[in-house]
Amino acid sequence: MAHVNKDEAAAAEASRLPLSERMAHVHISRISELPRIELYLDQVLAIVAGELAPVMLPGEVAITGSMVNNYVKQKVVPAPRRKRYTRRHVASLLFVTAMKRVYSIGQIASMMGMIDRSDVDVSALYDEVVALLEQSLAQRFCDGAPAAEPRLTEAPAELARVLEAAVASLAAKVYVEQTLALQDERR
Repeated sequence: MAHVNKDEAAAAEASRLPLSERMAHVHISRISELPRIELYLDQVLAIVAGELAPVMLPGEVAITGSMVNNYVKQKVVPAPRRKRYTRRHVASLLFVTAMKRVYSIGQIASMMGMIDRSDVDVSALYDEVVALLEQSLAQRFCDGAPAAEPRLTEAPAELARVLEAAVASLAAKVYVEQTLALQDERR
């Protein structure tokens, strides 16, 4: 009998659900849910790809080692220590990879600069941004979802407005892409 990975089985089961239901239940790991141990690049790539699979199109490559190296060179994400990556690296790469769907690396670097200059608790802000993305996707995909505008509370007003708008635009792009892909499958 073939061994089936629990994550693969869960992904296969989820793929049978209607798109609106899948998107209503998207969960991206919070800082405390990310591995505590330092990781090698291939492990980081697998985690980022898995976490962001719901917002990617089928067959789309979320992140590669070359991309990570470029982000480090451009100082968009911190350099690894002894070729090992921490939770903060993984969280940064999740943010960059998700936002890359909508914004240029230069624009993302500017957002990261705003975050760095804001003197906020980066872990708490990351958790809040991830929760906002999940809520924004659920609202975008579910007709009956409440239309209240979610807000970030961990960031200063200007940074909060920028991140809220960025997350909303990402959710809108994912909605359009996923809806069009579903229409193409039905033809």
